[in-house]
Amino acid sequence: MILKYKTGNLPPNFIYLGIMLFGISIWRMVVLDWKGLLIFVISLLCLFIKSGILIDTEKRRLKRYVGFCTIRKGEWENINALLHLQIIKTRETQVMSVLSISRTETDDVYKLIMVLPHKNIELLSGENDFIIKAANEISSELQTSVSNMTIN
Repeated sequence: MILKYKTGNLPPNFIYLGIMLFGISIWRMVVLDWKGLLIFVISLLCLFIKSGILIDTEKRRLKRYVGFCTIRKGEWENINALLHLQIIKTRETQVMSVLSISRTETDDVYKLIMVLPHKNIELLSGENDFIIKAANEISSELQTSVSNMTIN
């Protein structure tokens, strides 16, 4: 069985840029300009590029990919030596600046980490409920334990 998790799309400003470029490309193709095709390709990339992970539970391997529509580019990694899964809680700070206005946000982020003997692989990050649900699903398929480091 292959477990699929999407880890991200481009940020919303790229999605809006893709929508705008899509409209411009249609207009440019209507007026028979060859640049419309180039703009169309760029708009599709902005709209449909994504990243994620695939976990093949039968062959015990992991693939981190960057994809476009149904094409997924990445390398398979062997996870036969998996020790356990671990959930941790981190505080991430994000600074956003526009002209002379800046804002800082600090959020609690939960991360699911796959612990191997010689390295750790970060699988997912997000809200607590999503991470716990994904950890339980992955651990039951890979028949391993989950250690939750977020419980006080």
